[in-house]
Amino acid sequence: MCDKSKKILDYTIEFLDKYIPEWFETENKCPLFIFFSGPQGSGKSYTSIQIYNHLMEKYGDEKSIGYASIDDFYLTHEDQLKLNEQFKSNRLLQGRGLPGTHDMKLLQEVLNTIFNNEEHPDQNAVILPKYDKSQFNGEGDRCPTGQKIKLPIDIFILEGWFLGFNPILQGIEKNDLLSGDMIDVNAKLFFYSDLLWRNPEIKSLGIVFTTDNINNVYGWRLQQEHELISKVGKGMTDEQVHAFVDRYMPSYKLYFNDFVRSEGLGSIATLTLGIDFDRNVYSTKTRCIE
Repeated sequence: MCDKSKKILDYTIEFLDKYIPEWFETENKCPLFIFFSGPQGSGKSYTSIQIYNHLMEKYGDEKSIGYASIDDFYLTHEDQLKLNEQFKSNRLLQGRGLPGTHDMKLLQEVLNTIFNNEEHPDQNAVILPKYDKSQFNGEGDRCPTGQKIKLPIDIFILEGWFLGFNPILQGIEKNDLLSGDMIDVNAKLFFYSDLLWRNPEIKSLGIVFTTDNINNVYGWRLQQEHELISKVGKGMTDEQVHAFVDRYMPSYKLYFNDFVRSEGLGSIATLTLGIDFDRNVYSTKTRCIE
């Protein structure tokens, strides 16, 4: 692990090692959620996995800890094809990635199982889905088996690039960025926000990666693709990577800055790390809400 990654990880561990023990000292019986959010390629997935390993080492003997990416809740390949047909004039919903391309019923069922375990003590585990992006020539599909996590869950980690983005309700007609294909995406984003980061039943810590230039996503994704090609001998061309990122840019332009300024991803506290293109940390902010 390079020194730059260690620095990001050190800030994150310091934040969690302060607030998680405080949480366990309370009388709360509900699970503690940890939301990770950051642009594609920023290192959020890598960091969240390292945090999962850290927490398993620290609490795994006594606590049940779950980890998932919002990507694991993508629609099955069959259902995505149905969505493609339903919104065939909307390029943002053609293929996985944007809000609206996830199985919200499945996500709701998983959350219900996590929260209602005391009402159903006979259920001793929750199955978290896994998604294989290599299936169907890269179009992807859900894996036939998921990951079984013992109930009750004490800490649940969820990471995703748009976690914390809040849909626009007021002034839609005056927002030039909210037009065309983004109208459908904005409407679907309400389901995610209400279910997760705006859900009053969820107590959470938030970790946010921001950057000095959102266009860094293009370079970061190119780096990832070049590394993939060097390992497996195949992957997207630079032009394909650029077109891939283009689908996400309207969401970043519409939501990202307001999301970062809010410092409100976590209902208990939020850590915001500013990172440059080389993933050096140039700023840190912690906002405690509760």
